[in-house]
Amino acid sequence: MPVSGRDIAVRTFATAEWRSVADVFMQATGATACVMDFSSAETLSQATLCSCCNCAAASFRTPETCFNSDVVPRLKISRVVCRSGLTSLAAPIERKDQVLAHVVLSGFVTSTRERRGLYERMLARGLSEEQARRFIKGLPLVSRRQAEAYLSMLTTSAKTLLGATSDRIAAASRVEELRLFVSAGHQIATADHSDESALSAIAEEAIRLIDAPAGVILCPRGSNLEVTALCGDWRGSVGDLVPMGTTVSGKAFQMRNTVVSSSADGGPFTTLAMPLMLGKRVLGVLEARIESKKLPLDKDRLSRLVRFSSFIAIALDRDKERREVDRAMVGYVYMSELAASLGAQIDTNVVAQIVEETLSRSFAFGVAGLVLTGWGRDRVDVIACDTASKTDIDQLLEAVSGRDAAAQPFAEYNFVSAGADAILADGVCAEDWALAVCDLNCGEITVGWLFVARGDGEHYSQQDHALLRGIAGHAGAAFGRAALFRRVRDDYARTVAALSASIGYHRHVSKGRSSRVTDLAIAIGKELGLDFELLEQLRLAGLFHEVGRSGSPEEIMLGSGTLTTEEIESARRHPEVGASVAEQIELLKALTPVMLHHHEHWDGSGYPEGLRGDKIPLLSRVLAVAEAFESMTSGEGGQGKRSFKEAREKLEAFSGTNYDPECVAALLAAFDRLALAGGTGLFVEAQATHSEFVA
Repeated sequence: MPVSGRDIAVRTFATAEWRSVADVFMQATGATACVMDFSSAETLSQATLCSCCNCAAASFRTPETCFNSDVVPRLKISRVVCRSGLTSLAAPIERKDQVLAHVVLSGFVTSTRERRGLYERMLARGLSEEQARRFIKGLPLVSRRQAEAYLSMLTTSAKTLLGATSDRIAAASRVEELRLFVSAGHQIATADHSDESALSAIAEEAIRLIDAPAGVILCPRGSNLEVTALCGDWRGSVGDLVPMGTTVSGKAFQMRNTVVSSSADGGPFTTLAMPLMLGKRVLGVLEARIESKKLPLDKDRLSRLVRFSSFIAIALDRDKERREVDRAMVGYVYMSELAASLGAQIDTNVVAQIVEETLSRSFAFGVAGLVLTGWGRDRVDVIACDTASKTDIDQLLEAVSGRDAAAQPFAEYNFVSAGADAILADGVCAEDWALAVCDLNCGEITVGWLFVARGDGEHYSQQDHALLRGIAGHAGAAFGRAALFRRVRDDYARTVAALSASIGYHRHVSKGRSSRVTDLAIAIGKELGLDFELLEQLRLAGLFHEVGRSGSPEEIMLGSGTLTTEEIESARRHPEVGASVAEQIELLKALTPVMLHHHEHWDGSGYPEGLRGDKIPLLSRVLAVAEAFESMTSGEGGQGKRSFKEAREKLEAFSGTNYDPECVAALLAAFDRLALAGGTGLFVEAQATHSEFVA
């Protein structure tokens, strides 16, 4: 059955991802976050109590739900008061113009007057002065503007996670559809002939798609329709004849359209009859009995049944189409493998490679390709197996995308010759091409196209087009997930950076330092050939690595004057403090060793554990070099500001003592290969030259 918005919200805010987001805010701001359904006065992110009450003393908790049933926020950001007397801010989470829940930020006070009032209310509730003071002391003082900013960030994260959950549910639905398709196709391909047993099993799979209790397959026999197979509690037997002209199935067969008809006596069931078509031929009818209370049918389920009906039509016509069925089955097996391969992919380039490999395995073609124009990409990948000219390919791309590729070249053009001498000189064109093309969709938006084309005089069948649509469906979802991951990753990184700035982690550090360290670290990582996951860890580590300094006195962090032994020890504890914070946050646990050891030295003279050489985690070594170079060029930590050349020379001087020589060499190689944008800390590629298409 279709999943409601409420169900999606419940699933979303019971996940570890949301708990991690709430933990980040708790650790960073002291405020607590939960998600409420005010229509039922229930929390979605906790069992019965909001996160503030869960953190409160037992004597302060209320046995009821957090809010009275008459509390209904009516604005984009509303002020609400819980049963315990705490002031909270609530913002709605909307999906398709429907408010699914509210993000609630609580566990703070906005003024000393509010703090005093809360203290008096707690005493009135019977708490001792000591208990009241202890609880009040734990509540941070946050301005209304700052609280609204926190709430806005929380709402953005909540909406992003809600979209991810919705995508996962849709993907699971597509996988289930694929399982049914493969199961039915397997039965068709392995059966010696389309007998009653095989067709009944396929009919049973079909009615499951629309949750019908009974179904039957009918085939034309003269002026009648004959029951060929049945399943469920259908009344009648195989071989029964049904008049063509006066029945629901007869109308569906003659009109070539799906017909839905309620029983004349107003009974509890409705009959659905769908023509089983192969090309322009109607080979039979699938009739299903549906409970009237379940109407109207969900559009997605009905669409799946329409697609699934093609399998039944193939089974009915299998003697003529056996070879085509076998090929279609191979394609759906490849599509099944495609779904499994794409499930965990979050890199657009890897997704494109897997999709293109599936096209190569699934179709006979002279030219095939992928055009991607969504999410800021302007990319085309072309695979050529047969002789084709540049003119051929440009014309195919124009037919696929509506764009003149010769007059308006794509920003990124990747060409692969999959056969010897695949490209001919310009002007030598093959025969007319048979083209199969399908949109790549993300939701209702077209973000690109998949296509295959052949010039050998053969044409693509309806099964080929259906297979291409199936591949495109999985590819569009995978590209969407990759783009969503990138947005979640960027939102998370921006949230971490914004929180770091908002609570004063770097009140003594120049603006943009974390971003500059991150850019340097990523440049080193790329030179070292680190994979995508490690680069993402470096990105977060660069933004978050100084969190442990938040509790250190400003004069220590600025390096002003001569520090005492105690002050030096205090400063050196910040990696351990930062690592302990990361350890408590699920999404940052992988950064714990990176943050703990980023002040270790290659020769063992660093801290906190005196590790040396490759005993130091690789990402810590990368971060150490990046931070050192940034400090030299910005003058952070009390040392004088050095020129780029001076910093480079000093970095080379300490290579092999303080820093990993390989990491130092990687950074210097990045400098030699890339241009450093002055004052921003960002790297930009040197001016690239675009090679022409080689005929």
